[in-house]
Amino acid sequence: MQNNFNDYNGYAVFCHDKKPVGVVSFNGERTAHCDIRKLPKSYRQYLTAIEDKRFYQHGAIDIKAITRALYENIKTGKVVQGGSTITQQLARNILRDNRKNFVRKLKEIFLALELEKKYSKEEILELYFNKVFWGKKIYGLRAASLEYFSKEPQHLNTAEQLALLTFLRGPNYYLKNEDKFLKRYDLLSRTLYNRKVITAKKISKIKKTEIQIHNNNLEIFKNDSIPFIADNVSVKHRSIISSLNKEIQNEATRFITNCKYPTSIICISNGKVIVVASSNGSDYPFTFKTNVGSTLKPFIYTFLRENGINADDQFSTTNIYNLNWNIREVQKSKKDFLTLKEGLLLSNNNVFVNASYQFGIEKVLSFLATVTNKPTNNFVPASVLGASIEGISLYELVNSYYNFFQSRKDNLFAQESISILKEIAIEKFECEFYNSFLKTGTTNFNRERFAIVGYAKSLFGFLRQGNEVDDYSKEGNFISNILSFLKGISKRVYKW
Repeated sequence: MQNNFNDYNGYAVFCHDKKPVGVVSFNGERTAHCDIRKLPKSYRQYLTAIEDKRFYQHGAIDIKAITRALYENIKTGKVVQGGSTITQQLARNILRDNRKNFVRKLKEIFLALELEKKYSKEEILELYFNKVFWGKKIYGLRAASLEYFSKEPQHLNTAEQLALLTFLRGPNYYLKNEDKFLKRYDLLSRTLYNRKVITAKKISKIKKTEIQIHNNNLEIFKNDSIPFIADNVSVKHRSIISSLNKEIQNEATRFITNCKYPTSIICISNGKVIVVASSNGSDYPFTFKTNVGSTLKPFIYTFLRENGINADDQFSTTNIYNLNWNIREVQKSKKDFLTLKEGLLLSNNNVFVNASYQFGIEKVLSFLATVTNKPTNNFVPASVLGASIEGISLYELVNSYYNFFQSRKDNLFAQESISILKEIAIEKFECEFYNSFLKTGTTNFNRERFAIVGYAKSLFGFLRQGNEVDDYSKEGNFISNILSFLKGISKRVYKW
């Protein structure tokens, strides 16, 4: 049930072309709420016929089924039947305990008795279709339908419905063993026919239907990320149409999964977030705020050039203003003075601090507040090097880049800044992606490494946290990892 305006837990998330891309979950499980009233009656008919044909006649426990199962198991000398009712199966899934011992069985029975007291049969079936495990951290019919068939459960044909029910007894086992899956699938279809639930014509059609199991790897989105990616939210259908691009999203998720250190990616295109992925959860690029290193320098460069700093003006590469805070340089300059362009190319901190003070530090800080859409008191002199009082999120940083350069397409000095960033990209990307631009930034001791990669209307933002052992270099393989990612998406799905 919807608890408040911002509670999207249990919603299904679709990408911009309405393909399923994930679910909203607070606990890391793939689950999406299923309304039993929207399901064809066939689901209830098939489930009860297969798992518990006397479901509507007995209570929490079916003594006849237990006796029958015990007889068959003794006769064959092995376990060939189970006597658990649907309510017991539901209780087992709620308990999340599959141990085969007496204590667990007692807990299951007591919970099943409570469920039968508290809920009607239809409510128990709805709970079942929302709680039962379907493999790959998937709980519930709707998430399983979206994962394995890319469709809402009410749109599945008979063969697909039966395939989902086939998975129930051991989803991960049957997913890995196609022969075993097909054998049980055939058994269940014959069971439904023998119990007069489906006709001979329908079973014939089922046998001719090819089952195509998808592998959508539904993503798990945190509640706080939804306002940034949602184009349309349907409370009635518990569905979210997002701005995400499924192909690039999949590549980003794969990249994050293979990263040695905690990494986050976000991409903005045409003013919308089309990719978001993070080792720390989908909300992390929006909610985690920190210093952003040298990534603010392109804004300052443009601002200073717009306000009269000439291309050949030079600034000291040492601290000349006797500041009470240290200005660290990753690379010591061989020159005593550099132009702003040289300072941006080399990401020299002293050049930008000295230029900002010469022009007027308060004006520069006020400008940064405008660019990042933050209050002026968030910025201090060290903000020239990326520091701020409350920090800046990866999303805020990338969005600031997008808005800044999109609004200055015809601005000579903004284009100057871009051309310098293109030179950086050519060098760092080893002459790959000539049309891209790149700006990196690191915080003290390389705790965070940022990279902004732009091309045309798209901007990728990367954040990596954590250091290689004894690696105090500026990039620590960060750029080479990004280059591999960009090569991958350019070959597969993205035309640069």
